[in-house]
This record gives sequence, C-alpha cells and structure tokens, in this order.
Amino acid sequence: MNKLVIGVNTAMFDGLDTEVAFSTIRAAGFRYVELAYNQGYVGDLSPELFSENNARHIQGLLEKHQLRTHSVGATMNMGTQDTIPQFTQRIRFANMIGATWINVCVGRRADRERIVANLRELAAIASDHNCVICLENGGDPNYDVFSLADEGFALLEEIGSQAVAFNVDAGNIVSLCPDKRAIEEAMAMLPGARHCHLKDIVHRDGEIYFTPIGQGELDYIPMLEALSARAIPCSLEIPLRMHRQRDSYPVRAGSPVDPAISLDVLVQSRETLEKWLGYSI
Repeated sequence: MNKLVIGVNTAMFDGLDTEVAFSTIRAAGFRYVELAYNQGYVGDLSPELFSENNARHIQGLLEKHQLRTHSVGATMNMGTQDTIPQFTQRIRFANMIGATWINVCVGRRADRERIVANLRELAAIASDHNCVICLENGGDPNYDVFSLADEGFALLEEIGSQAVAFNVDAGNIVSLCPDKRAIEEAMAMLPGARHCHLKDIVHRDGEIYFTPIGQGELDYIPMLEALSARAIPCSLEIPLRMHRQRDSYPVRAGSPVDPAISLDVLVQSRETLEKWLGYSI
C-alpha cells in the first residue's frame, strides 16, 4: 500500500498573510501546502497573485518553512469570455511554483458548452506547462456543472485530454447533493481522479460547518484506503472562516480565524489521520 501524501489547503487562513499560513502548517506537522486562490471563497484575487514576483515570493516561503507544493486551488467561472487568458495565468503560475495539480470548480450547468470548449483549449496549455487541470465537484449552485460522478465522467469524455482529471471533494457532495451518500459517490470518482480534498462537516440548524477530520459526519476510512491504493495526493481543505447556508451557498465571517485555532484543528486532524493510516504523514 502506498503512503498517502497529505498537505493543507490555505483556505483556512483566508485574510491572513501567507507567511502565517505556511508557518502554522509546518508547526502542525505537515510538509505540503496547497495555495487557495478560489473565486468566491476567499478574499481579493488580484492578478498580482499569479505574477512572477509572487511566484518567487512563494518559492522563498516554501524554502524558508521547509514545505513543498504540488497543487493550487484556482476555482473560477470557466464559462466566461475571458476564461482563456485568466486561467492561462493560473497555469503559468502553478508551473512557476512547481505545482502539477490545478484544482478548480468550473461553473454552472447553463454554461456547460462554453466550459467544455474552454477546457479543451486550456488542456493543451496545461499539458505544455506540465500541469493537470483537476475538475472539482462543486459545493453550491454556482458550480453545479459537475456535482456527481456521472456528470464528471461525461465532462472528461467530451474534453478528451490526459491533462484534465478530477479533484474529488466528498464534503461538497454533502452540501450540493444532500440526498446522496457522499463518501460512496466520491469513491466512484476516483478512477478519474488525480487529487483529492479532505474535509469533515457537521450540520447545525440546517447549515454546514467544518470540523477537524474525524470529528464530523463523514467516514473517510474506506476512502483513505482507496486513495492509498491509487496513490492520489490529498489536501486538507478546512475553510474555518466560511460555513454553508441551508441553500449551500458559502458565507465568510467578517474577520480571519485566529491561527492558534487553525493550528489546533490541523494537529487534531493529523493525529486522527495518522491513527487511521498507521503511519506518520
């Protein structure tokens, strides 16, 4: 059995400096980081984030904190007229910092035809930059073009490129498709997956909040075994500043989460994962 590579998505540090995020992730005992540049889920996404200057800054921080990266979160509406230049920036940035997997929820069903056309063009650009666009099953109606396994495989077939795969997220299934068995549906996506997000959730008054792994409603143990068998890398995506309303749309709190709280959540999650897996991550 392969040992899982598990990193941390920086969404839980929304509103804080990247150095705070990286130092906290390292202090929690993780070695990999996934930058979260997700439209609609984190704060300001200035074009400067995808510049050569920021790539050099990120590389310096990775070296300083003895971290590595293999993935970038880059969710955006892929059905717009300016998708190609916007997402090409993200591909080039991922390549500059050494990330292979670009994880992205891609948009609405109403824009499916344009999304497919754009992804076909972007697949060639990703391939040229040694990257893979990993389509993530969406968690709210803004990103419902791919919510379940059959929809995702249909997209992959239409796009027809090895540079496009899945980023699987069982937690998103809970919010957008609450009548489905989230872990089983997520595991059905794994034959097409190259990356996975791990998040645990609890319901409070019909709304969804995020918890340390193992303290919520999702049983990840069988999925971890399947991920290990396929050597699919993962990131913990625990966006503590955000919760989901009854209609599944996200709401961000007015201020960032104390890094000490994030550190505690990460340590608890790591300890649970190591207990389940039987080895240090």
